[in-house]
Amino acid sequence: MSEAERLISQQVVATANRLRMVLVDFADEPEQLRQEYIDEQIERSLAKIVPEHRKAFLEELMARFPSWDTRVEVGLAKAESVERSTSDRRELQDPNFLVARLIQLGPSLSQQDRQVLIERLREAGLAGGGESGWPAETCAELQSALQLKSDAPMDSFRAMELTCMLADFAARLDQLVWNTWRAIHPHSDRRRPNPLRDLMGQLLRADMDVSRGQVKENLDRLGGLIAAITSAVRQAGRHASQYLARLSPSEIEHMAEMESGGFLTSKEVKCWRKYVELSAALTADIVEDEIREAIAKHVESLMKGR
Repeated sequence: MSEAERLISQQVVATANRLRMVLVDFADEPEQLRQEYIDEQIERSLAKIVPEHRKAFLEELMARFPSWDTRVEVGLAKAESVERSTSDRRELQDPNFLVARLIQLGPSLSQQDRQVLIERLREAGLAGGGESGWPAETCAELQSALQLKSDAPMDSFRAMELTCMLADFAARLDQLVWNTWRAIHPHSDRRRPNPLRDLMGQLLRADMDVSRGQVKENLDRLGGLIAAITSAVRQAGRHASQYLARLSPSEIEHMAEMESGGFLTSKEVKCWRKYVELSAALTADIVEDEIREAIAKHVESLMKGR
């Protein structure tokens, strides 16, 4: 399902719920007044949808418009009078009945409808909010990591969304950094442990014997390697400057003067010959290999010291 289709379906469910409440709340009002409220709700929903998607929205709304009484036919342009018994109206005001009805309908709901309902209940403060059921120690640890006040409220639904983003980021970074290290130092004994994505997934599964300490160890290794490679980047610049120093005029002149013979050869010619000799040995491949080796040595040194 595309993003546009998902947004349309969400809007359809929200609009259908509002229309159902209009029919319930204004069941005893004149038909014309009910129709005005219905038209107003539909117009508000259409205003949130781009013109090219409005036809699809209306068609889906027509197909999914809810009614408590299967004998009642409801259209978008016309709403017939809805008769409800006193007991029906009492049940619609009973939260226990509504919850039981929702549970009864649960198996027939699509994943799209479930998500919309969860979000609406969460917005109303009836689901997914607060810290209920969270271990106090875990809450305190998360608040400390994010530098939140100890009494700061935390939304469990948003915490799950944040977890998804961070888990995906960590998994992709894990693969990138270890692949980079393998390219820098193919023969290193320092190898990537179990992929972080697999380990995090196993930690969440009750049937897998993976501890929090194992995940933390992998994260620590990844963090250490990232810090070492980042630090080594500066060393690469210094290493490159050493090559430039070899070809500096003063260095060329000094090395040319140290060579014996050639009394009839001018100083300028000697310097030029020395420059040609040294520059021939500094090919791109040689420079790249030596810089890569310098980075690898620096990383290994930092990782061992860590």
